[in-house]
Amino acid sequence: MLGLPAEIAFLADHGVPPGQLQEIARIADRIGVSPAQQALASGLVSEEMFYRALAAELRLRFLPRPPPLRPGSKVASNLRQGLAIADLRPDSPLRFAAAPPPGPALRRFIAAGHDGREDIVILTPSTLASELRRANAGTIAREAAWLDEAGLGRFSARTGTNWRQKALLFLLVGTLSVIGTLAPIVTLIALALALGPLFFGTVILRLAAMMEKPPPDLWREHRWQVDDSRLPVYTVAVPLFGEEAVLDQLIEALSAIDYPAAKLDIRILVEEVDWGLRRALSVRELPPFMQIMIVPRGMPQTKPRALNLALEEARGELFTIFDAEDIPDPRQLRMAAARFLRSEAELVCLQAHLVIDNTEDSWLAGCFALEYAGLFDVLNPGLLQSGLPILLGGTSNHFRTAALREIGGWDPWNVTEDADIGFRLVRAGGYMADLPYNTLEEAPARLRAWLKQRTRWHKGYLQTLISHLQTPMQLLREAGFGASLTLLALLFGTLLGMLGYPFFVAAAIAAWLEGSLFAAEQPLDALISALALVLTVSGTCIVFLVPALGAWRRGAPGLWRWLPLLPAYHLLGSLAAWLALYEYVDDRFAWNKTVHGLARSSRYRERKRSIALTDAAATPAPLPPADARY
Repeated sequence: MLGLPAEIAFLADHGVPPGQLQEIARIADRIGVSPAQQALASGLVSEEMFYRALAAELRLRFLPRPPPLRPGSKVASNLRQGLAIADLRPDSPLRFAAAPPPGPALRRFIAAGHDGREDIVILTPSTLASELRRANAGTIAREAAWLDEAGLGRFSARTGTNWRQKALLFLLVGTLSVIGTLAPIVTLIALALALGPLFFGTVILRLAAMMEKPPPDLWREHRWQVDDSRLPVYTVAVPLFGEEAVLDQLIEALSAIDYPAAKLDIRILVEEVDWGLRRALSVRELPPFMQIMIVPRGMPQTKPRALNLALEEARGELFTIFDAEDIPDPRQLRMAAARFLRSEAELVCLQAHLVIDNTEDSWLAGCFALEYAGLFDVLNPGLLQSGLPILLGGTSNHFRTAALREIGGWDPWNVTEDADIGFRLVRAGGYMADLPYNTLEEAPARLRAWLKQRTRWHKGYLQTLISHLQTPMQLLREAGFGASLTLLALLFGTLLGMLGYPFFVAAAIAAWLEGSLFAAEQPLDALISALALVLTVSGTCIVFLVPALGAWRRGAPGLWRWLPLLPAYHLLGSLAAWLALYEYVDDRFAWNKTVHGLARSSRYRERKRSIALTDAAATPAPLPPADARY
């Protein structure tokens, strides 16, 4: 009809004006997507309306609720084909449930001539996906938890330390205990000399990162503004648990993303047992490019296990993660896609900048903002420009989907899956780069919540360190010398620094008060005093300079007022590190959930209110299309 593509032409007979279908076909051709996908993503027709019309056109039955499906198939493969085998019953002719997705599968289905067949029923793709996940819940849960054959073959935090690591730890602890009892002073001196290079390397990394120039704003350069037709499909995974308080803010932030709707594949991941959030989502109308994925119950109930489910079914060439409280820059996906398109295949990950939004809630939130400014505006960009890996943040990291699938996704047993997966990608031959676009986040403003979150982070660093050092020579071969040393500095150096921070501070103050720091009598004492002095001065400078420079680069010099509180902030970090050590032994896989939606201050909300008060010419939303006729 009127030269319309076959996959949407039938809608004209079911209440959709032909002129609107022609416009949909034109836009779809312009940006390089299926006309049916554009019709659904634009909201011209709802998913149920589209597939009811398809069923009516082909004289097939449409079922709003799925029939029982036969388990044992690969869900992702079934969804790509849009076909599943029904659970056969002797008294029913039904054999197949079909929900062909827009594109080649839909065109093949229409051309196949299934008219009037009684053994096929039509479902919506979301209904088919939900029922397939339910029918294969046990298999999905095992695969997502790395408990299938392929997963058990990967190194993981699930296994903890191997026998070599246990033997080495036993030997070190035993030796230090004996020597420390017989000669405590000599033992402390030996430890200081042994650990000094590690701490000094950590300081050097941060000093070197400070000297790198900040990345430019690529959006101002015409060559980075990629046309919609060249943009790939982008999967956005949003793992949630008990996040009713920020649900409306999240949907608003995701809806504001500046990316062609037909090329967005946003998946909101909800645990099966999270009944409160499931009820909250059921009464909200989501945009057509968002779908809810129910994660089958299973252990461990962690964010990375949910992400593995999203990765298995992801439609996008690119993949990113946003947390419940995140408010990403609307242009972030466009710039990430442009960077990937202009780079070689070895670029597998981009890390955007995380910015604390509720800086006025407490001194903890203010220091958190300073810490993030130093990390994401100084340290990470500097390391990445030098070709070294970083500890990824838990959100706003962008990946090539194929690279994630090659390494099997995230370790579901690691409570800082972000730090772990970055090094897995590097070991597989990829590299990371900086993405200078922001995502606003909510920091814990109360001590208890902050300690729980920081304890989980440190426990995850320990898990990651143990996992990757199970075969040190293999790590060295795969990652290279520089990346391996960076791993040690960022993980081992950070953990030891946090664990020893109060003792180092106390020792430095005691040595200064008694005068031994500057009045060594023996050459060895002089060497140790010089080493301690250099580390103390340089470490103190780094503690203040990196976040101060980050706040300046971020255009937030008001954060400098929290600088004097950083020593106390790091003392709390040391407490969290010791709690993490205890928790690793007592409850290694416990996930300390951070509660969101508690922020009292927000620059984002203030800016929104300001815009709402001054923007009197807001464009009203278009009216929904008329109901279809059947």
